[in-house]
Amino acid sequence: MKRSQLPPCPAYLAGSLAKRWDELAPELWNLGTLDDLNADMLAKYILDENNYLKISNYVQKAIAEDDAEAASKWLAAQDRLTKQILALAAELGITPKARRARGLTRK
Repeated sequence: MKRSQLPPCPAYLAGSLAKRWDELAPELWNLGTLDDLNADMLAKYILDENNYLKISNYVQKAIAEDDAEAASKWLAAQDRLTKQILALAAELGITPKARRARGLTRK
C-alpha cells in the first residue's frame, strides 16, 4: 500500500485525533474497507471514540462525587456514543462480526 493512496486525514482531525487516523486508516485500507467515499465515516468514528473517552471521565467523576443526576446524564450520553461507535465500526469493518461478514477473518 502506498501512503499516497490512502484518503487524506480530514483537516478537522488534529493532534491525537490525526494520530488515531494514522493508526486506523492504513489497517482499514489494507482490509479494503476504507476509501475516499467513506473517509469521513472513519473521521466521525474517531471523533466519537474521543468524545466517549472524555465523557467516561465525567461519568467517573460524577460517580466519585455521588452525584446521581450528573452520572445519569453522562451515562446516557455515553450510551448514545457507544451505539454510534458500534454502528460506525460495523460499517467500517472494525468489529469482528463485520469482518467475518465480509470474509476478512484470519485463517
